[in-house]
Amino acid sequence: MAGTRAPLAFESGPGAPARPLLLAHRGHRPAGPENSRRSVVAAFDVADGAEVDVIVAADGTAVLRHDDRMPGGFPVHALSVADMRRLGRLSADDLPTFGDVLDALGRRLARGVWNVELKVPGAARALRPFAGRLEGVVFTSFFAAEVLEAKACFPGQPSGLLASRAPIPYVPPGTDLLSVRHTALAAIRSAHPDARLYAWTVNDAEAAARARAAECEAWIGDDVLALRRFAGG
Repeated sequence: MAGTRAPLAFESGPGAPARPLLLAHRGHRPAGPENSRRSVVAAFDVADGAEVDVIVAADGTAVLRHDDRMPGGFPVHALSVADMRRLGRLSADDLPTFGDVLDALGRRLARGVWNVELKVPGAARALRPFAGRLEGVVFTSFFAAEVLEAKACFPGQPSGLLASRAPIPYVPPGTDLLSVRHTALAAIRSAHPDARLYAWTVNDAEAAARARAAECEAWIGDDVLALRRFAGG
């Protein structure tokens, strides 16, 4: 069963915040492509933070990218970061390493939330060099093994399981939260009444109503201005 709603490290008071945390899905899109360094930095200036995807290059470097294949079908795990950028015709800002974005965020992490999705097996291990610099970071993954690995590698950081449907067949021990597709929120809230919930992807009023009814602590959406309207502030 997921962790109860006692405060997480980045919260200042008991229980859920009066307004949900608003996180820009894969960064703030008007500032740059999804998961780009500039879009993530901008998200911390216009919202409560960002949700991003982390995959791993051939040399073990963690990079921000959603897809695990490059144009032409080349698998990311077989490519260097330089080759990934060359194949995708991407700049270092468009396809940044996790360390580059962490450096760029700087003290913004102290006042926001960085939801880092561990997109592939081994992603948590790839982030071990950054232990001690992860203030405000929350890890999530569809892989239960990655949730457990994140708990082992970063015991001070909240780690949660991603779910797109109900029921959830297995919740790893010690899981701090469940990050749930909005269409499954009602069923998962019913099955896990005391769990901390994040909602994705809150892109319309119907999804926002589901997130509000489930008392989700964070709403993740593609449009920050729309998120603010839905949240009422």
